[in-house]
Amino acid sequence: MKSNKIAILLAVAAIVLSVLACGAPSGPSASNFYMANDQAGQNKTTTFTSSDDFFAFFNVSGIPAGTAFQGRWYALDVPGEDPTKPFLTGDYAYESNVKTIFFQAMNSNGWPSGSYKVEIYMSDTKVGEVQFSVK
Repeated sequence: MKSNKIAILLAVAAIVLSVLACGAPSGPSASNFYMANDQAGQNKTTTFTSSDDFFAFFNVSGIPAGTAFQGRWYALDVPGEDPTKPFLTGDYAYESNVKTIFFQAMNSNGWPSGSYKVEIYMSDTKVGEVQFSVK
């Protein structure tokens, strides 16, 4: 009878620890990566026109102030562009209490048709990527 109580107690303890572990803060994170053609992030899209500006958005949590972020923009199949080298980079040092970050790419001459991507780095570690196209 005593061993049954100990087994039940251990099982309950294991469940409680599992629940607590799931609810524990997971540290700095970036998530929900998406593209939009407006600075407010309301017009989500993965297809742009040649005259659109590109906006890459993502949410952050648990980020210490001053954490370095970088957006790296690539043209994947545009003639004259190397798909392995970014044609544009942008840097941002995290400011406290910011929940959403965005990087913007503009081209006053218009964007060539093709496939593109933006990679997002946090402290030199890639945390996300979004592919999109210009038609």
